Amino acid sequence: MQAVVFANRNGHELMPLNNFYCPALLPVSNKSVIEYTLEDLANAGIKQVKLVISSQVSQLKSLVGTGERWGLSVDYFLCRDQELASEILPRLSLDKTEAILLARADMLRSPSITSFVSFSQQMPSSLVIAKINNQNAGLMMLPAAANYTDALNWPLIDSSTLIDKVSCDCVTQVLHGNCFMLNTLDNYVLANQCMAKANVTGCIPNGLFHSSAAQQLGFYIGAKAKTGELRTQNAWGVIGDNSWIDASVTMQQSVVIGHNCIVDKGCQLKNCIILDNSYIGQNLDVSDAIICNSLLISAKTGGYIELNDDSLLSKNEPIQVHRKASFSQQLAAALLLFISLLSSPLLLLAAVFHKPKQPLYKEVLTLDQQAISSWRLNLDYPAISRLPQLPLVISGKLNLFGRSPFNCIKTTSTKANHSAASSTSLLQQLHQAEAPLMHYGLYGPVQLQTSKHIPEEEQALIEAEFAQLTTRQQLLKLVTHLRPNRGKKAHYSADLQ
Repeated sequence: MQAVVFANRNGHELMPLNNFYCPALLPVSNKSVIEYTLEDLANAGIKQVKLVISSQVSQLKSLVGTGERWGLSVDYFLCRDQELASEILPRLSLDKTEAILLARADMLRSPSITSFVSFSQQMPSSLVIAKINNQNAGLMMLPAAANYTDALNWPLIDSSTLIDKVSCDCVTQVLHGNCFMLNTLDNYVLANQCMAKANVTGCIPNGLFHSSAAQQLGFYIGAKAKTGELRTQNAWGVIGDNSWIDASVTMQQSVVIGHNCIVDKGCQLKNCIILDNSYIGQNLDVSDAIICNSLLISAKTGGYIELNDDSLLSKNEPIQVHRKASFSQQLAAALLLFISLLSSPLLLLAAVFHKPKQPLYKEVLTLDQQAISSWRLNLDYPAISRLPQLPLVISGKLNLFGRSPFNCIKTTSTKANHSAASSTSLLQQLHQAEAPLMHYGLYGPVQLQTSKHIPEEEQALIEAEFAQLTTRQQLLKLVTHLRPNRGKKAHYSADLQ
């Protein structure tokens, strides 16, 4: 059996979210709406799918692919925005005598396709009208529905109106579960809130469940997500893969946080949705709102503002990690190394004077899960002390500027080096999760600090904030760190504001 699936809504009624997502791609509980329908089709034993799309074609194809992930075989058919189903179907070369499911995939419904198909096949000559919560469920079956496919046009007509228009034999099937049209921001928020409570029949949010202070409720946590202690939070919801929530963040009621998000220190979240790849700045109070990159959207009124201050709200787009240094950086490193070699006797003498027992020490860096040892001068000037590591840039293993790959532990022992490299820091985990950090480099905001005991969480925040700066701002920031920092631990996050 095959299905024709419509995902051709433009989503203007969801303004401004339609600028980022067509309705089929809208995340509900961190899973795109269309994925719920594809899972339902696969569970019903349907293998062949003709997917009708109109906007955000590349994003839909990237997500769905060939359908192999669900055991489906998906063919794509491009149409105009919200083109009439009755105009699209004749172009698909369907067998008019074959039983074919028609379904909308830009609305959210409880798994119900198995029940609908089974019921419809028992009376193939009758038009079966599917209802969930007294709403049109967006499901029809050919060939009985051949003359009534306008019922799948958006916006869907009410099921009772459809019954009045039908002149042939028809049967109404009341399906058990929930149905969300996703035709308003309120409806979209409601769908997320119900899913966050696992109150959508037949659906459970993805992730590992962690209980919270909310009675019999809790959070579904995605892979490689970092949070504080959830048991003390009087809240419930979903936190997506690779997201980083500072331990000082407080949450209340329903909170849905997407994939690859960062919520900074002191934030307060209440009844909100934070969509994928969003950064929430320090001490922000987000209540009854939807956050989408730099947009702050009122869930109650539908009004929105765009904030142009990246320290408040911004897009937290993952930055590719470039292992190989460019030729210009290698050339610059070679020049610096040549200059440092001319003054190497003086530098070594200064290190001996500063630390007679250990003028040089080994520092371990980890790249591609491999430990590499490098020598470093034992001086209080980080920029100068790292000059012996310039060959790492010349060989292309590191960029000249970037995030820190170093385990800042003084050692001359091979065993200690292995131990240091084998421990997985938060920075490494964020990198493995494609967190929005810089490429690895010899010099960066962490490498140019003299303290060897910067907390891992603070390192992650320093570099995440640094990655949000322009290249010029980054260089200026690094220049301000080219000085010793004697005996005083800085407030690194505040320093990067």
